[in-house]
Amino acid sequence: MDKGFLVLSWNDIVDLSLELARKIMLSKYVPDAIVAILRGGYIVAKLVSDYLGIEHISTLEIKFYKGIGEKAERPIVISPIVHDLRGKKVLIVDDVADSGRTLQVAIDIVRLHGAKDVRTATLYLKPWSITMPDYYVADTKSWIVFPWEVGEILRELKGRYGSLEEALKQLELEKYYQTNILEKLLKILEAKYT
Repeated sequence: MDKGFLVLSWNDIVDLSLELARKIMLSKYVPDAIVAILRGGYIVAKLVSDYLGIEHISTLEIKFYKGIGEKAERPIVISPIVHDLRGKKVLIVDDVADSGRTLQVAIDIVRLHGAKDVRTATLYLKPWSITMPDYYVADTKSWIVFPWEVGEILRELKGRYGSLEEALKQLELEKYYQTNILEKLLKILEAKYT
């Protein structure tokens, strides 16, 4: 893994999700339902479903990472699909295909739920992924910091580097977020540690 971080803003997520929806639309694939892989895939799935006009979203929570670059032995299903997918064309959406193992588990589960056609979509693809999404926008070797996990990443980096200020420097967040947002975030995070 590249030692760098790829920090994304909310605007980046909207742009990437629009591009992902455009690729799906241009392929003429029209899913009956979307399965969002929780946690990060839900936000992307909601945006894509809105852009494509697909109302049915199911969720599937699969946990594989314990921390930055630290994987569990295997993906574990935390929360299963509870909707009927029999006979449907299903698009599985996640934020990134890193190892590809989470995506593969999701494909297997959706097929077990009787989907007649299964495709996958992610914003990013890592070059070492064992599962190639049908649709993706970009590839990277960097650890991606999504806007919905900035606090989580900062807490982890604080543990590594000893202070939130040093954690901020590691991510170079001042390039991506307004000063007032960072100040509010630091106040929240610091309050938790005092």
